[in-house]
Amino acid sequence: MKGRSSLFDGKRSRIASGDISFMGNGKRADFARYISNRPDKDPNGMFDVIAHGTSKFIEVSAGNKTYLFDARQAANLIRRQQGFSKSKSVRLLSCSTGADPAGFAQHLANALGKPVYAPNNIIYSYPNGKYWIKNVDSKTRGEFIEFKPGGIKHGKK
Repeated sequence: MKGRSSLFDGKRSRIASGDISFMGNGKRADFARYISNRPDKDPNGMFDVIAHGTSKFIEVSAGNKTYLFDARQAANLIRRQQGFSKSKSVRLLSCSTGADPAGFAQHLANALGKPVYAPNNIIYSYPNGKYWIKNVDSKTRGEFIEFKPGGIKHGKK
């Protein structure tokens, strides 16, 4: 994605909240609408990114299409968002993006040069904005994991 991306062409999601939402307005958009009501927007200069995700990628919806972005592609898009340059860190409100210590969140932290906080499992939200992360198993609590820049290098463990 060299130069200016035409991915959104000024038509960003109408449900963008806090900082940026890459979720479309379709059937699966309830999570984005709900989490936009969260009470902890911008805790300590955090830039929030709302997207469907896995430990390897996030989904970016534009128009009627959905694209799978790896950490480098996502970093290029996130860097261009208003308010990002002043943020101290990034919080991914995106399922399982922090599930793999050498996965998406670590690569994103490396690419952005800022700490990234990502859930280690599926994240849910009530309509009032209260959210929680599902427990990984009976011994591992669902939570946000911090990934610091300089961890593993892209493509290497």
